[in-house]
Amino acid sequence: MRNAIFPFVTAMAMVLMGCSNDDSNSKCESCTSNAGTKFEICDNGNGTYDFSDGTETEQITEEELLGFTPKEAIELACALDE
Repeated sequence: MRNAIFPFVTAMAMVLMGCSNDDSNSKCESCTSNAGTKFEICDNGNGTYDFSDGTETEQITEEELLGFTPKEAIELACALDE
């Protein structure tokens, strides 16, 4: 009986490890400005992004990025924060 349970438990552990949250569609870019503000932008996967300046988070659209990639937008936010 003991020999039959071990392979089952091992198989279940492997299945559960494969179901972790690393499958998330959310991709984030972040930086910290020279002034110490942490900026972050996360792609929601539906044409919208969550933009955070460390104190507030707002949802913006792809059009509001004005042609910048999320990484370029977050780097620009850090560069402009003095």
